[in-house]
Amino acid sequence: MRWRVLSLGLLIIVAGLYVFRQGPQILTPIAEVTGQMSGGVSVTPVVLSTLLSVPASNYTYVMADLRGNVKTNGLIQVEGGSEVGFYVMDSGNFTQWRLGNPTTITLAEPDVTNYNFTFVPSVDGAYYFVFSNQDATHKNVIFSLNAITYTATPSPFIQYAAFELILVGVLFVIVGINTGKKSKSWKEESATTVSKSDKCKFCGKPLTTDEAFCPYCGRSQN
Repeated sequence: MRWRVLSLGLLIIVAGLYVFRQGPQILTPIAEVTGQMSGGVSVTPVVLSTLLSVPASNYTYVMADLRGNVKTNGLIQVEGGSEVGFYVMDSGNFTQWRLGNPTTITLAEPDVTNYNFTFVPSVDGAYYFVFSNQDATHKNVIFSLNAITYTATPSPFIQYAAFELILVGVLFVIVGINTGKKSKSWKEESATTVSKSDKCKFCGKPLTTDEAFCPYCGRSQN
């Protein structure tokens, strides 16, 4: 029993040291299965709220570097309640569009006034946000763009798992060490009591070891 407890304690300590070295992220799968993960949303500005002037019968654009597979949210507001065309293209397609060649447009809205949009870029790279004005007067547009990321953070129980494992392992080792220490049995105590007794070497009467003279015959035991 003693060695089993000691072995278990040492194994738990080794596991704690391994987690400490690898980092708590190694326990992420366990945290997800046991519900020890908490999620959050992070909003990172990509294009701060910007006032754009779109020339009459022309267009203007904003370029932004985006990360692939990261949700992107934008807001368009056209002053005066008028409308503009809005298009989103990656770098290659934007070049083809400007040359008048066939183009694949990621997002197309021919007439927007107040528009909140969301899309997910397929790859990392530069994306172009084009504002087209078909009217004879210029138009002012307010544009902003944010990247939305979802984060998952393990609970403190998982984050400090290495220290918890080491502590539990040490407790097991202490219990294992103490398990080997047994108290004296009643037989051992009786034997000790008997061993402390002796007999008078003259009359044979029983006496205790702390007696220098026999209480029966009075002779010295030294």
